[in-house]
Amino acid sequence: MGYPRRNDRRLSAALASLGLAWAGLAGAPTAGAQTDAAIREQVTPKAAPRLTKAPVLLRFVEAGYPPVAQQRGIAGAVTLDVTLDAAGLVTAATVLSAPDPSLGEAALAAVRRFLFSPAEVDGQPAALRLRYVYRFVLQAPFVPRLPAWLGDAVAAAPGAAAAAPAAPEVVVGRVREQGTRLPLADAAIAFPDLGLELRADAQGRFGVPRLAPGVYRVRAVSPTHKPETVEAAVRPGEQTTISFYLEPLIDDPFVTVVRGARRQTSVSRVTLAGRELTTVPGTFGDPVRVVQNLPGLARAPYIAGALLIRGAAPEDSGTYLDGVEIPQLFHFLGGPSVLNPEFIERVDYYAGNADARYGRLIAGAVDISSRSTQTQRLRGSVDLNLLNAALFVATPVSERVSIAAAVRRSYIDALLPPILAASSRKATTVVPVYYDYQGRVEVRLRGTDRLSLLVFGSDDHLDIATNEPEDDTAIDFGAKLRFHRLVATWQRSFAGGRGSSRLQPFLGVENVGFGAGATRVDILSLGGGLREDAELRLGPAALLRWGVDVELRQASFDAQIPLPAPYRNPAAPIGGNDGGPPGGGSGLTAEVQPVRVDQLLGSVGGYLGAILDLTGRLQVLPSVRVEGFFYYEKNLRLAVDPRLTARYRLDTATVLKGGAGLYTKAPEPQESNAFTGNPNLVLAHAAQFSAGVERTLFVPELLLDAQLYFNYRYDNPVRTEEVIVGAEGVRPRRWVSDGEGSSYGLELLLKHDVTRRLYGWVAYTLSWARQQQLAGDPPARFAFDQRHILTLVGSYRFGRGWETGLRFRLVSGRPRTPVLGGLLDGDGGFYSPVLGAEGAGDEPLFHQLDLRVEKSWLFDLWRFSVYLDVQNVYNAENPEATLYDYRFREAGPLRGLPLLPTLGVKGSF
Repeated sequence: MGYPRRNDRRLSAALASLGLAWAGLAGAPTAGAQTDAAIREQVTPKAAPRLTKAPVLLRFVEAGYPPVAQQRGIAGAVTLDVTLDAAGLVTAATVLSAPDPSLGEAALAAVRRFLFSPAEVDGQPAALRLRYVYRFVLQAPFVPRLPAWLGDAVAAAPGAAAAAPAAPEVVVGRVREQGTRLPLADAAIAFPDLGLELRADAQGRFGVPRLAPGVYRVRAVSPTHKPETVEAAVRPGEQTTISFYLEPLIDDPFVTVVRGARRQTSVSRVTLAGRELTTVPGTFGDPVRVVQNLPGLARAPYIAGALLIRGAAPEDSGTYLDGVEIPQLFHFLGGPSVLNPEFIERVDYYAGNADARYGRLIAGAVDISSRSTQTQRLRGSVDLNLLNAALFVATPVSERVSIAAAVRRSYIDALLPPILAASSRKATTVVPVYYDYQGRVEVRLRGTDRLSLLVFGSDDHLDIATNEPEDDTAIDFGAKLRFHRLVATWQRSFAGGRGSSRLQPFLGVENVGFGAGATRVDILSLGGGLREDAELRLGPAALLRWGVDVELRQASFDAQIPLPAPYRNPAAPIGGNDGGPPGGGSGLTAEVQPVRVDQLLGSVGGYLGAILDLTGRLQVLPSVRVEGFFYYEKNLRLAVDPRLTARYRLDTATVLKGGAGLYTKAPEPQESNAFTGNPNLVLAHAAQFSAGVERTLFVPELLLDAQLYFNYRYDNPVRTEEVIVGAEGVRPRRWVSDGEGSSYGLELLLKHDVTRRLYGWVAYTLSWARQQQLAGDPPARFAFDQRHILTLVGSYRFGRGWETGLRFRLVSGRPRTPVLGGLLDGDGGFYSPVLGAEGAGDEPLFHQLDLRVEKSWLFDLWRFSVYLDVQNVYNAENPEATLYDYRFREAGPLRGLPLLPTLGVKGSF
């Protein structure tokens, strides 16, 4: 439920759906409830207090319909004044008005047993007074519509009771949203000529009996939609049907618009939702790619999807879907994420100081929250652009069960070969081929409990597109990555709604392979695990969190690798085994050897934490994660990672924050096995520290977030040239756990929250990152160290379906080791580069402007959009690397992404 961050005069409207509930049985009078459009805060008006978290009705108690009122046909609304304490309990309630004393007494008895979630004013739990309306509705008996012959038979049956005929409705209709066909429950239907007003039911339906023949004006009104007025002709003996399709004021059917501030409980988390996920220029409408425009993330070459968070390698960060780790986030060569946007509700980005729920990482985290697929109607979308096509569909199976499915397939591999064949210029290029899919079954259980089964997967491989003869190209190269996941989720509440739990068993299979020349590698992993996250509110100032996180994986490493012998063979010619190709020069014998390694990997962990509001201004979040890792044979290691974050509200617009914590991950499989790595490696660790301030500027939607951070990584695997001399001979050590690295810097985020027309942000990162490359060497600049990173994002809706957005990026170049010239190797007959100091130079400055223009049309039953996403509008060269001739005398840039326009269309219903 959205709510404004300020403007107390609108608080009542924000809580208009607080207590909406209907209950009843066919043929019996029922009672329901809804919140009136009025609310009074019991808070002293100091410095413009603002409701930062609205109370939510957790336990609704149905009032019994008084028999006296039922017999007399009395119905209507009972208005009550309700007082809640800081824990959400009803401490007082009085009846303000009631159509009958018996109805007032019944409503009062029920409301006194209600339970709400704690309300918060200025981020702190607070008592609250609100006006609540409990409606008593007499429903007509249910009369089934039977075939004529069956109806006659039932009527003629002995003892059959005569059912009271329902009053005929001369005008019937339904109110739905334009473009989505969603029913608009509780929409107001007015007959201005008669002074008559009624409300649509939960399905948007309404009916009016006993109208005299004539022509009447009928008006449908909804708070979030444009009103519509039509004329209806009522004729004797006929039933008139009206269909309203109201145009939404905020028109995006498949995204959630966040109006209020989600309660922040961390130092470095940034949450993205709504239009921010799908309309950022340069992201091809992909929600997950949007995080690459936030502070702390270095720019990856071209449009690659590597997550380079705060000076750490991609494998040091974690990527999750609903808390369950996933092996791949993006398709090859800068493709979209592996999840259809329709399945994504929210993206949480942690640049650092992630809480104890997240393990097996020493850098940042990206956690994607999937969208519920519960639906009351058939809905779907089709998205076609120059790179891929995507299809999504969701439908209800029954009142409690819904299913959804999505699939996407790239087709650049099919489009490019005919284009190359028609060209007279010889060309060869690598093209990505990918598809992904998702399927979900969701069951609504009792209350807010949910059960779902999600299956999803992805398949990527690289193909060669060429118009040259096969003998001329002779490219021996390949890469593949595919995975499949099955995740079951059981969400439930307990302790009277004060606690919640999410249990997730999962299974998965992954296959990674690549090859070049004589080298071939294929890695197959089968695994599964169990995750449970739970929380319990102990009071208005304390929330307890705990969980279990188990992951097991059986990995098979099957490869053919040219491995050097552990010593120099004096009889071997210079250049490698049997002469080998020129350029060996090592004098080490090399043979292509088959290698097979089977490893059982995994970890068993748990965490405990709390959110404590200590003084009304100070919020402390202590947590600890304990995890046991096992990898390669009997290598068992234990890690205990304490973490702490704190937030202090200086005033109504300013929050000071800080965090510190330890983080642990196991070595990668190729680093810890006995054939390509070192089985004696220890766990890799990191210590993370951050401090910052948040400040609301001028208007509630504008927020400035500034952070200083320092990360120290230690015991990290690093390559070594050491050898081990033992009884079995001499062998290389390859890896040792002596690696160190650090990163520190400043991050700024000036963000304008999503409003009806505008959203955007300015992100700036000033960073230094160093990493040890070889054992014994001092740390050098991280390969993707970028001193300055500036990103500007903005999008504006002009009306009539037009939306335009811009993104501009200005980034310092990555470190580059200068090439001073070439040196001829007389033995090998080739030139070797003469290198300067490692990382002494920089690649050129990167700058790029991206544009997105979208036009949407709303029809009664569906919506259609055309969009143009243009990357590198002014075609900046942006060199990504430097290429040299064979003597290392002549050099030229390898340019980055050129001007790339992508046209697409999308239809949704």
